[in-house]
Amino acid sequence: MKLTGLPRTSRLEWRSVTWMALLLAAGAGLASPAAAQTRTDLDSVERSADLGEADEARRLLAEWFASPEASDRGADVERARFLRARLSSDLDSARVDYLWVAVRADDRYGAAAWLRLAQLYVAEGRLDRAEEALARMRADFPGSSLTFTSWLWTGNVRSAAGDPAGACEAWDTAASLQGSPATPSDRELVRSALEGCRGPRDAVAPTESFAVQLGAFGSRETAEELRDRVVATGATARVVVPVDPDGLYRVRSGRFAGREEAARHAVRLAEAGFESIVVPGEP
Repeated sequence: MKLTGLPRTSRLEWRSVTWMALLLAAGAGLASPAAAQTRTDLDSVERSADLGEADEARRLLAEWFASPEASDRGADVERARFLRARLSSDLDSARVDYLWVAVRADDRYGAAAWLRLAQLYVAEGRLDRAEEALARMRADFPGSSLTFTSWLWTGNVRSAAGDPAGACEAWDTAASLQGSPATPSDRELVRSALEGCRGPRDAVAPTESFAVQLGAFGSRETAEELRDRVVATGATARVVVPVDPDGLYRVRSGRFAGREEAARHAVRLAEAGFESIVVPGEP
């Protein structure tokens, strides 16, 4: 999936008023007690969301937005709208908030918002829009710590769209970003994806099913720990034991007849905090 972006200068223009407001509020770089309290409140929202306490997180966030000074909190509004989108069960509302953040926020939340938008588009089956969002993220935030993840997802999107050659190209790009921040599990996902890219890229290997792979490990214990964490969220997961004694223990979830259905499952896992790739299902 391919994406194009707007010039970086236009983003800076859009954010100029926001940054000026932040500078005026902060004085000589020092946050006021009220601003510190704002961050603490949003920290509580994010902490509850990370713990899976969605109702509590929504309650705290609603209180934050209901406060009279909410609209004057500068960059905190960007963070709050990102959290509101993350907690929303309404795809349309989430999309509006993510897009608002994507075109206004800085690297941390702006890049993450484009990535989340792409994942929402995958869930809706709008794969072309997902690729566009990922490309826009890279164009607007070329130095983002999420660049590696964006290429991982670009490969997932192309794979779901039936473009194995394009998917392998995206995963190759991710693998080439040696200096880019990425978790070991994400790098392992890319390595696993590239294993399926061996051989002619213009031919689609026949397969009867697909699965979502969350990681591959030399240690069975590590694989089982990840499996248990996934199961604790309500999703299914299993450890595929290698045939080769020196092989890897792969953690997979689901069995699907089509790539697109598997890609949507990968989005649901991402929302629970687990990155993954779509792979051919084991026999």
